[in-house]
Amino acid sequence: MFILYGTMFLFGFLENIKGVSYPLIKNEFGVSYETQGKMISVLSFSYTLFVVLSGFMLGRFGVKKVYLQGLVFALLGVGSIYFMPGFWAASVSLLLVFAGFGIFEIGVNGVATQLFTKKAALMMSLLHFMYGAGAIISPKAAGMLADPAGPGLLWRQIYLLTLPLVLIIFVPALFTKFPQAEAEPAQAGTSGEKTHGFITALKTPIVWVFGITLGLMIGLEMASSNWGGLYFQDVYQMDPTTIGANFVSAFFILFTLSRLVSGFLIEKIGYMRSLFGAVLILIVIFTAGFALGPLGVYILPLLGFFISIFWPTIMAVAMGYFGSDAPVNTAAIIAIAGLLNALMQLSMGYINRWIGAAWGYRSCLVFTLMLLCLLTLLNRRLKKGKS
Repeated sequence: MFILYGTMFLFGFLENIKGVSYPLIKNEFGVSYETQGKMISVLSFSYTLFVVLSGFMLGRFGVKKVYLQGLVFALLGVGSIYFMPGFWAASVSLLLVFAGFGIFEIGVNGVATQLFTKKAALMMSLLHFMYGAGAIISPKAAGMLADPAGPGLLWRQIYLLTLPLVLIIFVPALFTKFPQAEAEPAQAGTSGEKTHGFITALKTPIVWVFGITLGLMIGLEMASSNWGGLYFQDVYQMDPTTIGANFVSAFFILFTLSRLVSGFLIEKIGYMRSLFGAVLILIVIFTAGFALGPLGVYILPLLGFFISIFWPTIMAVAMGYFGSDAPVNTAAIIAIAGLLNALMQLSMGYINRWIGAAWGYRSCLVFTLMLLCLLTLLNRRLKKGKS
């Protein structure tokens, strides 16, 4: 339990240092928005690739070995980034960290399904709360450490300081006996059969509808931490180590609070109705936040409360729809979603580069309208039943 919950906290903490580090990386190396977008896209592709690879490795090697691989990647990434001399060299270290995130995505779920045999919904909610707790603390802590009026640490030093956090999880995991059910998937069939199942899922149209829908949702979630700080820095000259860090922290405070309280309402309202309602509210918040200019920094964090319901709710819809086929189909959905998220982040970099610094983050409003259309299509397909 300590390893599982600690990993989710670590996941949230490491990932959301970027709310402070990304603007500082851009400033240090003087790269363009286009190059920054390429870096973010490559990191997202790394995450997606290792989500897919981990799905195959889980059945062959068992959950403990996969879990440890994720922690090793994280150790290598945060341990090497201080010594990397250039932009793309530093990106390689970040790529290792994001590869670890992709493995965590599969490993954590693998352990949770074996460990949470009672009150699974409650335990999963608390698990996601730990991610949110890490995401809340991370940008604020990074901002304080990077503040010139305080310690004034480099972004490289901030990542290096997370090394002990990874070791606190890695060392116990190395000597802990993981649930014995991990051996069952390897006995269930050959790796060829598993690959065939995954490929078959990718050939199923409804899987793509789910995947694109989830991808837009993830892209909107990632946009605030990836581009929000840059938006307020470059358009309104706000300090990313203070106002930018507060923006990301406020976003994830509301994000995490929603994970704790919204589940009861979602069960009463219904899954698809809740998703439609959240998307419509996002349209209102984005419109108001961008229209208010610099004052939008006080409005846009509200996005976190409503975006937070996307992942667990759409996955619950998918699990209910696919039934016993859910594991392989949801793995394909996550892979498609991760690919689309990477393309979205890249497109925001190009938009900033060619249209203007104000428009990359503002393009989220267009993506939200696209999400509304995809949800409508998905709802129609669900009503028709399995194809």
